[in-house]
Amino acid sequence: MRRKQLFTMALAAALSLSVSAPAFAAEQQETDPLSISNAVVTELNVTVDGKDMKVTKYEDCYVANPTNVAIIPNEDGIDQKVSIYVPEGADENSPIIFYVNNAGWFMDAYAMRRQVEDGAEYSSTSDTDEIGKGLASGYVIVSYGCRSRNDNPDADGKYVSHSPATMVDTKAVIRYLRYNQANLPAGNTDRIVITGTSGGGALSTVIAASGNSSDFFEGLYEIGAAGMEKNEDGTYTSTINDDIFGTIAYCPINDLREASEAYDWTYQNTRQRLIDEGRTDAFQDPITEDYTAEEMMKASAELAQDYADYVDGLGLKLEDGTDLTSENLQSAIIGLLNAGLADAANDLGADKMKEELAGNAIYSGQNVVEAYNSTSEDWADFLEFDENGVPTISDYDQYLYFVARNQALKVTPAFSNVGLGNAEQNEDSLYGSEDYAYCPFTRYSWNNDKAENGYGLDETGLSWDEYLETEDGQELAMQLQMSSPIPYLRSETNGDSAPYWYVRHGLRDRDTSFALQTVLYYSIINDDSIKGVNFLLPWLQPHSGDYDVQEAYAWLEGVLAEADNQ
Repeated sequence: MRRKQLFTMALAAALSLSVSAPAFAAEQQETDPLSISNAVVTELNVTVDGKDMKVTKYEDCYVANPTNVAIIPNEDGIDQKVSIYVPEGADENSPIIFYVNNAGWFMDAYAMRRQVEDGAEYSSTSDTDEIGKGLASGYVIVSYGCRSRNDNPDADGKYVSHSPATMVDTKAVIRYLRYNQANLPAGNTDRIVITGTSGGGALSTVIAASGNSSDFFEGLYEIGAAGMEKNEDGTYTSTINDDIFGTIAYCPINDLREASEAYDWTYQNTRQRLIDEGRTDAFQDPITEDYTAEEMMKASAELAQDYADYVDGLGLKLEDGTDLTSENLQSAIIGLLNAGLADAANDLGADKMKEELAGNAIYSGQNVVEAYNSTSEDWADFLEFDENGVPTISDYDQYLYFVARNQALKVTPAFSNVGLGNAEQNEDSLYGSEDYAYCPFTRYSWNNDKAENGYGLDETGLSWDEYLETEDGQELAMQLQMSSPIPYLRSETNGDSAPYWYVRHGLRDRDTSFALQTVLYYSIINDDSIKGVNFLLPWLQPHSGDYDVQEAYAWLEGVLAEADNQ
């Protein structure tokens, strides 16, 4: 792993302490940059359910050696800062809700963190107001900023925000909280629950799966995270844990290293059908002379085969003990989809579900079946209702077609294509050395790279498989591993998994694939250390999160009570 360009920041001199802060020893404040005694303390006044509530905010830097780069410039020039919001009535036993952003794996600026706003009005009974529910429940709320992928180098021209920077910084916040446990104004650091959506959901799953893994120790040491020591032999020792209690993860684009392959394992046939029907507008990036339908389908076939090989090598088991393979993965996906449909039938009833398929469904603030619904001229249903009004998937191909007709499919490879010249919206900039802005990270994108980016078969002369055998290639492989929960969930020795998982991925979400979520689900339930998982593909939800706050927090209350009674 590469050394980061760092500078030491004397926080005690830069930040002032309000008179409302707890009393700390003056000598600790002067000598310990990781002490919460350095925090700026602000009293906030909000209303929850129409009643006044005081919330105290503690703002601090959570590492001793912050990097000199910020996604959005701010007065400190860094993003590695944390806000801790303590509602009145919270105590040392209160759970800690840790919000992450990380949309697209890059929206992590401190200025864009989830905030409790002074003077704001919140509701504890809304299904979309997670802050109101958290405050009313007496939970301590934590949000932060951190390094994440971007095309901007630091002052030395180095790209210091590649993987594992985002994961390392997130773990550093957990360590900061544990380091200050004795002096925290409230909050139980054995009850940390991390939550996020999309890239934030993915980050949440990585942190929940990789607690205490030594893979991250060097990066933690470099930024001055709490509890890290370097030994004379160059190894690292950790004196503070960074495992957590649970996660609430929405539509996680998890296992990013395999996400492109999973996407086209899922949608390969759908792509071909759309092309055959002349629906070239059904792709996020247009088919042109430079990016042809033939090229798209060639890439799709290669990616799909790579994912089949990957699934076959995982060694996962289905509920009945049989192996999960690429041959029965589709059946496993349909099983999870049917579970989501049964849940919707219980909540809505068959008539309401049929009505919503006619284009009358508003989910997450949008009409999610406006483009293609049961009133469309070429509609072909994909559901079969039994005598009790419970639907099941009767035509899986038609179901995927329904999803794709309502939101254009991503280009191939879905998450690594900048160097191919057909799109520039993907996560390539999460990987590579400090000297380059981005790196292709699938076999196809590497072997077909066209850009001058320092990587690819075109510039290294090495195929993907050959490159992974080199020292630099092994470093890239580690970057990919540290941004995925699957290797840690599958390992019995590397990473301590959070015991409680709540995962949601909308039944109409095309931003990532149902295959990816299904492999995540089976990786979770195959981990014997995990005590509880609540997984669902909710009816017609698009790519979104925090739409079921009451259900999610009821689940959380239940597992907290379960853990407290053990």
